[in-house]
Amino acid sequence: MYKIGMETKNTIFECSRELFYEHGVKNTSVSKICEKAGVLPGTFTYYYPRKHDLLSEIYTAYMQKCVDFVDAKISGLPSAKRHLFIVMFYYMHIYRDEKTVRFHKEVLEIGSMNIWFHNTRKLISGFSGINEAAEGSETYDLCVMADNAARRELNLNFIDSPDHSEEKIRELMQKIYTINAKLFDVDPDLVRDYLEEAYLFSLVYRNEPVCLLR
Repeated sequence: MYKIGMETKNTIFECSRELFYEHGVKNTSVSKICEKAGVLPGTFTYYYPRKHDLLSEIYTAYMQKCVDFVDAKISGLPSAKRHLFIVMFYYMHIYRDEKTVRFHKEVLEIGSMNIWFHNTRKLISGFSGINEAAEGSETYDLCVMADNAARRELNLNFIDSPDHSEEKIRELMQKIYTINAKLFDVDPDLVRDYLEEAYLFSLVYRNEPVCLLR
């Protein structure tokens, strides 16, 4: 993509994040994004054929920020532990801001959206106990779907709860990965130990400026 094209796409991306932060998903139309970015609707659809594509890219970019931050702070982690450090950090920073939480809930409520880490297989494959030969099989794919559904439901329940404290985020992660361990035949003691370390790491860096929307 030419430099001017990258600049246009980045302008659309950043303007959309600002609008989503202030007004949410439902109250931010493509026309509003185009107006703020100073582009025509056809330009928007050239880069993002659907609004869902833009939302997906926002989450992908945020996940990459979390990956980069964790990797910069600590290296040499086993892949399973690294996964849990990244995801704990991911949730800690989504749930520290009310407007971001509102946005996150709206996205979760879009049934066709799948924001649960497009590289799920790569991230979970580091856990001991996973039968790598099963990857790509119908059973494995069903387990991934069940894991994604559980994440969605548990996050929505968490959002609707009155307490979004660090300790409650920790409990959310424990619930998610208790299910994950059963689905993928992972050692639950290993998961529990890694989650504790991930939690302590995320507490230290709770206020770092790594944000989903701004």
